[in-house]
Amino acid sequence: MTLPPLLPRAPHGGPTSASFAGLDFSVNTNPFGPNPILLEAVQRADHGQYPDPTYRAVRETLAAWHGVVPECVALAVGVSDLLHRLVRAFLPPGGTLLSLHAPFGELARAAALQRASVRVVDTLPTVLPPGTRLVYVGHPHNPTGRRLSAAKLQMLAGVCTGAGALLLLDEAYAPFLLDEAGIQGAAVVRLISPGKAHGLVGARPGYALAAPDVVAQLENLAPAWHVPAGTAALLATLPEAQPFLSETLPRVRDLASTLAADLRHLGQVEHHGTPYMTLNVNQGSAVASSLLDHGVRVRDCSSFGLPGCIRVSTRSATENDMLLNALSVVMAST
Repeated sequence: MTLPPLLPRAPHGGPTSASFAGLDFSVNTNPFGPNPILLEAVQRADHGQYPDPTYRAVRETLAAWHGVVPECVALAVGVSDLLHRLVRAFLPPGGTLLSLHAPFGELARAAALQRASVRVVDTLPTVLPPGTRLVYVGHPHNPTGRRLSAAKLQMLAGVCTGAGALLLLDEAYAPFLLDEAGIQGAAVVRLISPGKAHGLVGARPGYALAAPDVVAQLENLAPAWHVPAGTAALLATLPEAQPFLSETLPRVRDLASTLAADLRHLGQVEHHGTPYMTLNVNQGSAVASSLLDHGVRVRDCSSFGLPGCIRVSTRSATENDMLLNALSVVMAST
């Protein structure tokens, strides 16, 4: 029997095995979180009992909210879990995953575990390479924030349909754009990570909206009770917790815009309305390492194919000023 290859974990922002008590700008989350309504839902969930193994009530709530049937909703502990299941279900060994710009690291690792290949393109494909089974688009992309119009996404969905491939639309940061809505279609899998916008990434909520046959395959690969009671309660409470976003996300957008403008005094910035942005510092890993000595964590973008850049996500105005001061000192010495 051929076992999956042993691979290192994909790099992400946030804490590592080493203790860190400084300011963390490497995590893309709402700095005004956690959403108190969702936090209360997690805390009040019945953790003493197993949840309904079908999660029918949660799926019905989310389906009604999105205007689909419950059979179109798949729940997960984080979208990373869904990405691994999608690869296992739909990407055979030797198959191809096409990514518009560098994919989320967990997806690339899932493909490698499946012994499939990842092909990164920087322009919208009109024809898929032979053997392509999955097409991934970050909407918006992480770390650049780039995104496609709804018309271009719909066109790409048509290309995927014609080629018998699935379009994985990662909407982890779409709520931060305020005016963006996802598309639907038989070939489209919308991947939604509400923990980012609601400031509750530690609860790991995630779900997918897809055609019933795709959801059936995802459910087939999930173990029993795969979503804890607290995370399920959070997902069921999402529709009534939206006022938090209308109150806080415009403030996040303003903070990010101000931070991007200030960072432009230090180098080339790419920012498209998301809470995060990239700064070209020529040596991303060296600058990221030096910032740790100043109590500041940022995301080195080498794994995204941008070795000269770091990614930062806005925090409070005072904390952003501390980042700017630390960056000025580090870059003056490199």
